[in-house]
Formats: sequence, C-alpha cells, structure tokens
Amino acid sequence: MLKNITLITLVTFSSIWLCSCNEDYTNEIGHVNGLIKILDSSEEVLHDVDTTTLFEMTIFIKQSIKKIQSKNDTLTKEAALEADQFVGRLKSLYNLSNNYKKYQKEIDLIRTQLNNLKQDLNNGIISKEKFPAYYENEQGAVITINENINHATNGISERFKKMKENKAAFEKLIDDPKSYMSYYKNNNNASN
Repeated sequence: MLKNITLITLVTFSSIWLCSCNEDYTNEIGHVNGLIKILDSSEEVLHDVDTTTLFEMTIFIKQSIKKIQSKNDTLTKEAALEADQFVGRLKSLYNLSNNYKKYQKEIDLIRTQLNNLKQDLNNGIISKEKFPAYYENEQGAVITINENINHATNGISERFKKMKENKAAFEKLIDDPKSYMSYYKNNNNASN
C-alpha cells in the first residue's frame, strides 16, 4: 500500500513538474487565433459572392465572344466601344471565376497550417524563439489570400447589377448586322 502511495505521489509530482516546465504559449496562440479570424473573414467574403451569377455571366460572355468570332467579321468602331463597356467588366470576373476554387483550397491549406501551428505550440514542439519565423510565414500567407480575395471581389455586386441591366442591350448589339463592317461594305457595293 505504501508502495502504491509512493508511486502515485511520484507520478503526481512528476506531472506537476513537467507541466510547470512547459512554456506558456497563450500569447502566441492568441496571435495564431487572430490570423484564423482574418482567414475566416476572407472566406466569408469569398462565400458571399453570388457564384451562380458569376459563372452564368462568365459563360454568357465566352459564348458571346465565340458568336462574334464565328461571324468572321469585324465590329464597327462604335459597336466595339459599346461591347467593350460590357465585356471590359469581365476581366475581373474571369479572374474570380477561374480562381474561386483555388482561393478556397488556399484558405483550407492555410487554415490547416494555422491549426497545426497551434497544436505544435500546445504540445511545446515549437520554442518561443522559433515562433516568430513560423508566424511570419503564416501571416504572409493570410495577408496574400486576403488581398487576392478582396481585390477579386471588390465591387462585384455592383458589376453584376450593371451587367444584368445591360445584358439584353449587349445581345442586341452583337446580333445586329449593323454592328459589323460587312453590313456597310455590302450596302456600299449594292448602291454602286
């Protein structure tokens, strides 16, 4: 019995001593949690995008461009300027459409890295001296994805609205024979 009490006491003191030797990483974990909150915010911004409209508009424009190219004709200067006002808004939509899944994968990877960093801190695997290097690396990744998403989504709701408002006029423009140079060449040849 005395042997058991001695063993229990020894185990208890050893546990207390080991716990007291571990560094307190509360501050470092708080910094990592701050990065996770920024990452969550970036993900929320990404998920707030109306992806149905994003992908529909991207497909519509690709089809419209193919339609214009299939005519083997050139838009008039006036029609080209009008079309550019509609299509010009799409550069950023193409970027977001093409990178949407990539952004989500990056967010997931960064979140995994941040959670692993927290776990390593909790387990005492990373020393306080080495933490700043790990933190800077993860902070850079969070800042980059945050900036990319903010740049890609800035003003997107307004762009969607304008594109929806102008979609019918754009379709009419590219379907109108008067929007193409051949219309004027054919009419000039017919009048001669």
